[in-house]
Amino acid sequence: MDKAVLHDHLDGGLRGTTALELAKKASYNPLLNVDDINKFFDRSDCVSLEDYLEAFIHTTALMNTYENLERIAYEAAEDMHNNGINLYESRYAPLYSVSANLSIKSVLEAINSGFKQAESMYGIKSGLILCGMRNDKKNVEKVGSIAIDYKNLIIGFDIAGPELNYRPSLFKNTFNKLKEAGVNITIHAGEGDNVDSIQDALDNGAQRIGHGVRIIEDIDIINNQIGKTAEYILNNQIPLEICITSNIHTNMYKNYTEHPVKNLIDYGFNISINTDNRLMSNTDIKKELLHCSDMGINNPEELLNKSARYSFLN
Repeated sequence: MDKAVLHDHLDGGLRGTTALELAKKASYNPLLNVDDINKFFDRSDCVSLEDYLEAFIHTTALMNTYENLERIAYEAAEDMHNNGINLYESRYAPLYSVSANLSIKSVLEAINSGFKQAESMYGIKSGLILCGMRNDKKNVEKVGSIAIDYKNLIIGFDIAGPELNYRPSLFKNTFNKLKEAGVNITIHAGEGDNVDSIQDALDNGAQRIGHGVRIIEDIDIINNQIGKTAEYILNNQIPLEICITSNIHTNMYKNYTEHPVKNLIDYGFNISINTDNRLMSNTDIKKELLHCSDMGINNPEELLNKSARYSFLN
C-alpha cells in the first residue's frame, strides 16, 4: 500500500554530512569551522519562525550546481525510501539556484534526475513542487510563470516564507493563471498566520493546505461549535499537511502535548503527517509517527496511506 509524504522542503532536508562535504568542496566559509554540523542546523530551540528560516541561507548556498542539486534530491528520496515512503513530494524555491551557470530548466532537470535515480534504485516516486517566496511579489510571479512553462517537470506550486502580512490574495493574478494552466496548488497557511489566512488560501485555489494546524482556532471545542472555514475544510475533506515537530520548533506550541493534531483527527479532518524540514528539526517520518503514537493517535501509519490518495503524484 502506498505511503506518502506531502510536505517536505528539499533545502530543509539535506544530510548534515552532505552539507559539510559540499561546503568544504565549495569553500563555503560559514560552515567550514563548525564543530557539529547537525547541531549547527538544529533549530529546535529557535525563538521564532524567522529564526528557524535563517538556517536555509546556508543550505540554499550549497544548491548552486547541477551535481549538488542532483545529489541532494537523490539522497532526499533515498532517505524517504529508508523510512518506508514510496510517494515523496518535495518542494523548493528554484530561483535560489539559478545563476549565470545554471538555468531554471537545468535546476529542474537536476532535481528530477536525482529523483529518477532514486526511483530506479528503490522504486520510490518523487515529484517537485515549486515555491515562490511570498515576501517578494516579483519572485512569486516569476516562479508562477516557471511552473506554467515547465509544468511537465513539476507536480505543483506553493508560496513559502514568512506567512504573516503576505497572504495568498496578494498574488491572486498568479494563482488565477496557475489554475487556468491546470497546475496543482498547495499553499502554506495557518502556521505563522491565523484562520483568515487559511480561508484566503482556499479562496485562491488551494487544493491542500500546507500546515493549516491553526484551523483549530476556528473550533469552539468546549461548546462543540465549528466556524465556517473549519466547516468547509471538514465537509470537503481538504487535506491539511500537518508538520508536528516543526510547529513546536517554530514556537507555535510549547510541546507535543499541546499540539492539536489529535483533536483535529478526532473531529474528522483530513490529516497528513509530514516532516517539513528534516535537517532543521532533526526529524524523519518515523519519528513523527512515534510522536503521533505518544499523543494517543491510533495506527498513525494509516494517515500516510490516506495521504497517498491526495498526492499530486497521483
